[in-house]
Amino acid sequence: MRPASRWSCALAAALLLTPRPLLAQNCATPPSMKAQLEGNPSADTFADLGILLANQKQYACAAKAFAFSLRIKPDSANVAFMFGTSLFLSGDAEDAVAPLQAAEQMEGRNLKTHLMLAAVFDQLQRIDEAKAEWRAALLADPESTEALDGLAQDLVAGQQFGAAIDLLENPRAERQRTPTQSLQLGIAYAGTGKLNQAIEVLQDGLNTSPDSLPIANELADVLAQAGRIEEAETVFALARERHPEDLDTALHFLRVLMAGDAARAKPEGQTLLRAFPKSWEALYLNGVLAAQNGDFAAARDYLSQSIALNPDFALSHSLLGIVLAQMHNFAGARTQLERAIALGDSSPECRENLERVIAASH
Repeated sequence: MRPASRWSCALAAALLLTPRPLLAQNCATPPSMKAQLEGNPSADTFADLGILLANQKQYACAAKAFAFSLRIKPDSANVAFMFGTSLFLSGDAEDAVAPLQAAEQMEGRNLKTHLMLAAVFDQLQRIDEAKAEWRAALLADPESTEALDGLAQDLVAGQQFGAAIDLLENPRAERQRTPTQSLQLGIAYAGTGKLNQAIEVLQDGLNTSPDSLPIANELADVLAQAGRIEEAETVFALARERHPEDLDTALHFLRVLMAGDAARAKPEGQTLLRAFPKSWEALYLNGVLAAQNGDFAAARDYLSQSIALNPDFALSHSLLGIVLAQMHNFAGARTQLERAIALGDSSPECRENLERVIAASH
């Protein structure tokens, strides 16, 4: 155990910033502990108060109680851990780092501390530090599903696909993958161009966790990439049956159809719009389909409704400008194309379309 003098300055600062008394920040003393808090409470009393408040999900107040405990007894690794955890759960990830690191220094290799620090670093986007903590957690417990999930997600997010595959295919123990591990391994295989392996992993994952929308969506994507459109459609259809309320999956399905099965895309677009008539994106995609089919009046209406719901999506304005130009409404087309550029559509096509519209209007 390391003495308090070895603690970081950042932890000392975190303790000093915690105000006294407890009631000062709308942290009412629970009636069951009023007697114990009278006079000169001990470190253990404040720790018990912190645990009680944390169990009531009053994490900011719990953090203050743990801070008081640490002022009295600064060498408690468990209280330092609870202090940092309460800060994190109260929304203060930055200040949670110092007490958690202090707990880590005092108690050495401890699974729960490594896991919590990794989660904090992930939230702070300090990904290299998060990966180090996930790996330290795996040294403490090689079968920790939370550590495997977290490290796999960070590796895949950083496109370290080979490392993710090595991590999740390591045969050191017989274990069933979690949905997160199946998803990340499937993404990693797809990222290395091994579509068949990705499909096998994702199918196994979906068989084990049939309600997992992320796995279903990724499997359908990979099937579509492999040219297996009918199988992708089947996966989407089953996912939509299980989750008819999920707009993102329905939109994803329509985008896949638009890319690979134009004949089915239009009726699916109408089905989507009936289910979600106020979705700006469903309206936009139906506008795209109408424009592709040469139905410019319908495209104009869909796109106008989409823009009314979400006026800041540049591509809606860009496409509406093209549609209006096809309808010889050059003034309206110019307005929409200029708006698209102002919103960030910097594509050469958009600027070329604007130049054509300006030339046609003279």
